[in-house]
Amino acid sequence: MSLAVAKPELAIPANYSIQPAAKEHLRAIPAIEVAAVSTFAEADIPLEIRYRVTDPDVLEDARAGGRLWVALDRNDRAIGFAMLEIMDGLAHLDEIDVHPDHAMQGIGSGLLRKTIDWAMGVKYPAMTLVTFRHLPWNAPFYEKFGFCEIERDALSAELRELLQDEAATGLNMENRIAMRLSLE
Repeated sequence: MSLAVAKPELAIPANYSIQPAAKEHLRAIPAIEVAAVSTFAEADIPLEIRYRVTDPDVLEDARAGGRLWVALDRNDRAIGFAMLEIMDGLAHLDEIDVHPDHAMQGIGSGLLRKTIDWAMGVKYPAMTLVTFRHLPWNAPFYEKFGFCEIERDALSAELRELLQDEAATGLNMENRIAMRLSLE
């Protein structure tokens, strides 16, 4: 059975673009991560982990593998990014962030659409992610694209381990869910 992937209207402003990340974009990503985390309450992202950023080697690996995209402003400055990894033989959205100065303009939707299109193009059967269930720009946002919650007893070993790692950092697991989008 083939399921149609939801395609919300995407209309990022003309003064932005989304493209595969180049090496020179990598140094901008930590500042985007720190700025984006400022939109979360401390109850959601504890102070102890608020300033953690993605290891440069992980970013380079994703870039080299074609699994990292950036959103650029009219001056070609990176203002957002999305990064996939491969988990359980599926595309997994590891992180997606947009600098708060550029939020609510469809940039996050554009980045997410790029990741979905890539995963479909390389024939992954599904895409997964882990997010907050209670924040409107998290689980409800992904639901608009067709992502559905994965029940805890149906989690793969790798997703279960990822959630356990998050719990160890102090994240409230009652607010965290894993989601899946079928791409077949």
